[in-house]
Amino acid sequence: MNSFLNDLLSGSNHPADGFVEFLSSDHVRYQNKVNVSGHNHNCHRKVRIEKSITGGEGYTVTIFNEDGIHPMWGNNVQMSPKRMHVVRMVEECVELRGFGTDAMGFPFNNYGMTVYHNGSRIIRCVLHMFERGVDLEYLQ
Repeated sequence: MNSFLNDLLSGSNHPADGFVEFLSSDHVRYQNKVNVSGHNHNCHRKVRIEKSITGGEGYTVTIFNEDGIHPMWGNNVQMSPKRMHVVRMVEECVELRGFGTDAMGFPFNNYGMTVYHNGSRIIRCVLHMFERGVDLEYLQ
């Protein structure tokens, strides 16, 4: 296991340089804890967790659409980069919570990510959009 992934899975908010990517081919949308979408098979997303791109503590989390480029904005970014740090660890999951703001002053604390792992690799991720009561569970 690389040192960055080890830092993430052990709950460090001061990780080594690097990143980890989780590739998903299926996701489920929950609204207020209720499954509202069923499985979205063959819907490819990539969750990228990297050392904070702005420096300091924590991580930057970005989600990409791996099915192609968006016709309006010309890239495949599904969720723009969000600053997050570890707020809780429970056996085989690490909870990240957004902090700070973007350049327009939009707060990142409305976002979170729970990373589930088996001790050596990520097995699923859940994006939390707290303000909307929405969770997106990304599966392999």
